[in-house]
Amino acid sequence: MSSTRFETVLTPEPRLRQCVLLCGALAMMTGLVLILFMPLAAVWRILLAAAWVGESLRELRGLARGAARLRFIRLDAAGNISGIAPDGRREVLTLLSGSIVLSRLGWLWVRFPDGSRYGELLRGNPGRDLEWQRLQLIWRHSRTAFGRQDGS
Repeated sequence: MSSTRFETVLTPEPRLRQCVLLCGALAMMTGLVLILFMPLAAVWRILLAAAWVGESLRELRGLARGAARLRFIRLDAAGNISGIAPDGRREVLTLLSGSIVLSRLGWLWVRFPDGSRYGELLRGNPGRDLEWQRLQLIWRHSRTAFGRQDGS
């Protein structure tokens, strides 16, 4: 039995994190406009708008906090996933459904030990990036460890 583990360590890109937060903020504003123009009584529109903004801000805050907690994401062929914090601490994560890895783009939904969830948008070049190649290989050959048998 080999003593080395087949794993990949992914480094999230700050620009992609900013893009996700910006898209979330734009979605919040779009939803707010749609709610305000709904054919409902003003009181219902205000209540729905407040609920929408509150939930959107909660999600955006969760994304920002999750990004601050992760400097690297480590996956191995045995199905283990962990996050490495900026201070070097390692946290065991749980990969959630909705995660997907394509040829150049990936979205990983993870749960932290405290129960909070976080989504990370990743990209890589399979022709140049060894870590991305490893991710794709682990993802393809570990469907029993990650996700359903019939999908990603």
